[in-house]
Amino acid sequence: MMKYLFYISMIFCILSCTKAIEKPKNILQKDKMSEIIADFAINEQQYTIGNKINSENATRFILKKYKIKGELFTKSYEYYMTKPDVIKEILDDAQKIIIAKDPKAEAFINKKLKDNPGLPPQAR
Repeated sequence: MMKYLFYISMIFCILSCTKAIEKPKNILQKDKMSEIIADFAINEQQYTIGNKINSENATRFILKKYKIKGELFTKSYEYYMTKPDVIKEILDDAQKIIIAKDPKAEAFINKKLKDNPGLPPQAR
């Protein structure tokens, strides 16, 4: 529940900005954002399940894997969050990547959507 409140508050904060967020110079492409978000989601799920992983190290590993800095990811994510149609497409693609890596995830996602109709893409 707390996670959902965080996501909702994050959305409101970004959307309530009076000044539009400028497009970063070296913005990450949508497909790369989808891949990174999928890896972050898998990492978070492993941490939630209880595997003894260091979440901070896993995050650094993912950023290093894609050869990007955290600041670039954050700025790209903030920019895409101001474009609802684009971020939905990115998150939907990330979901497809997760399902491709773990087909069992599809049943979990479908159950979550059935139990929570209208769930935003960020909370899937």
